[in-house]
Amino acid sequence: MLEIKQIRTEAEFEAALARIDDLINCAPGSTEEAELIRISAMVIEYEDEHYPMNGAPNPHSMLEFMLDQQMVTREQLISLAGDAESLDAMLAGQTAITHGVAQLLHQRFGIPVEVLIRVEAHPSVAASD
Repeated sequence: MLEIKQIRTEAEFEAALARIDDLINCAPGSTEEAELIRISAMVIEYEDEHYPMNGAPNPHSMLEFMLDQQMVTREQLISLAGDAESLDAMLAGQTAITHGVAQLLHQRFGIPVEVLIRVEAHPSVAASD
């Protein structure tokens, strides 16, 4: 196995992620754990530089991510949103996330309901003020 000493390119980044995957279940206190910690720190540094997070996560993006990662099913969310059109509007950021959807995500993942249902200004709302 090639030792990962730096991450400067996307290929090195991918190799580091693969190595982390290999090491993730290592024994505490082992040399593998020390390698896991070292590589993880390099990955975080690379991600901070090349994939910066701008501001707080958008509730609608969080919802879409959870669907993409199959953490929740579309059917679960449709039943809480009312119908498929309502869910699509939530995902697009056109309407607020309903209390039911926020409550499910809070119960399952511990995401504060307030973060998910916060009122955001939309262009159509701002124009009517």
